[in-house]
Amino acid sequence: MKTLYLLLALLLLAGCNSSSTATAPQSFSSSSEKGLAIGTITFEGDTPANDIYRFFYGPASGDKKFIKRNSGKVMMQSGRDNGRQFEGDFNNRKTFLFVIEAEPGNYAFTHYNYLDHIGPTGMVSTSRKFAIPFEVKKGEIAYIGEFTYKDKVDHGSPKMFISSAYSRDIPEFSRKFPGIRWQDAADKTVKSGDKGGGIIEFL
Repeated sequence: MKTLYLLLALLLLAGCNSSSTATAPQSFSSSSEKGLAIGTITFEGDTPANDIYRFFYGPASGDKKFIKRNSGKVMMQSGRDNGRQFEGDFNNRKTFLFVIEAEPGNYAFTHYNYLDHIGPTGMVSTSRKFAIPFEVKKGEIAYIGEFTYKDKVDHGSPKMFISSAYSRDIPEFSRKFPGIRWQDAADKTVKSGDKGGGIIEFL
């Protein structure tokens, strides 16, 4: 039975058709055929409650090949040097940069899941469906906001808050990925969408 749980967890976390967003393209300009959507995910709390978090996105429409090509996830794994800890890019390592390079179109973050711990008894939990919509335009960079995620909330309270931290985040993109003119990014922080029955809040 433990082997079955581990196999199911690995299949869920493998994301065969998903791509990660831990890096940026080596170059990008207004003549690029694709566009970029960027933002940050910030975790509240001193330590992660889980070992792995994944936030999934994909096109809102299109044929099967287009959707498969452009679907992906933002994934974070807790560090283990001295117990479970965050390994983000800044803000006491609790804020993670993400970069989505995709073909032009309308997209949305649709759900997230997390693995409580790595091992044969690890369990994957998946959120209700929601929609944090954003648009990708050819040759443009869209900053879509800071996603603040709370591990522990009261029943019925939001788990994720969407707001703008544009002036704080853009310099961090420039420091980590200096080959791209992040200052050209337009602030397109998402202001509304499907709240998934109250788990998402737009600020």
